[in-house]
Amino acid sequence: MLNKYLKKILLTTVALFWASCDDSTSVKNDGGVPEYGVDANLIESSSDGAAPLSSSEASASGDVAQSSSSVIAQSSSDEVGSSSEMASSSSNFDPNGMPSDTLYGVSVTEKTCVPGDSIVSYYPPAYSADILKMNAKQQAEMDMVDVIDSIVDPRPKAERIEAPLDSINWSNFPQCLKRMRESLERFVALYGAPENFPMEWVCSDGTKRPTEEYQKYQKMMEEWEANKPALDEEINKIIEDRFKELEEQLKQCQESAAGSEQ
Repeated sequence: MLNKYLKKILLTTVALFWASCDDSTSVKNDGGVPEYGVDANLIESSSDGAAPLSSSEASASGDVAQSSSSVIAQSSSDEVGSSSEMASSSSNFDPNGMPSDTLYGVSVTEKTCVPGDSIVSYYPPAYSADILKMNAKQQAEMDMVDVIDSIVDPRPKAERIEAPLDSINWSNFPQCLKRMRESLERFVALYGAPENFPMEWVCSDGTKRPTEEYQKYQKMMEEWEANKPALDEEINKIIEDRFKELEEQLKQCQESAAGSEQ
């Protein structure tokens, strides 16, 4: 009986002891000190009124937090790698490699140019020194033809041009005179079309620039004007010398005809 009574007292004492230990632990937890093996954030969440997590749930939550940290770290690493690639791409950027209608990635309207209304037209043989020298020789020969025509047709030159003779009775004139005139009438005719080209290009942005043909033409004209005084002097000398040759030939013809008549 006594033993049973002592057992009840002992059990009551132990129960009170454990109860006091539980209260002490609760007070410590209320002070913000975390229990061993439990996340402080979980205890704080529980203190806000949320249901406390079990040890398995807390472990899972820790895994999720660790996984999120790994994802964030990986994302940061990817961004750093992307930034490095962009920097490398910028250093190797070649604006000449962009499409013709873009400049540094911005669309640019392409400039177009069309020929202007101003046209240059000229006859190239008229600016050839060799051809002008040949023409000078023919000019002297044409002048001699006029002299021969004045012999066989004494009318003034204007009348001869307005009403030329249908035929000439060469029996009344030396045959050498006829042969000389026939040889001088064989003029060389120069044919060819004039060259035509636009003076300038007119562009869509309002600018104008000379064409390549016009630039060459300008250079040729500058050289031509610079050399023309000397060329004119040479041409006049050619006409004079050739006409003197023909005059000597005509004189010999006339003297020969006069000698044969005697």
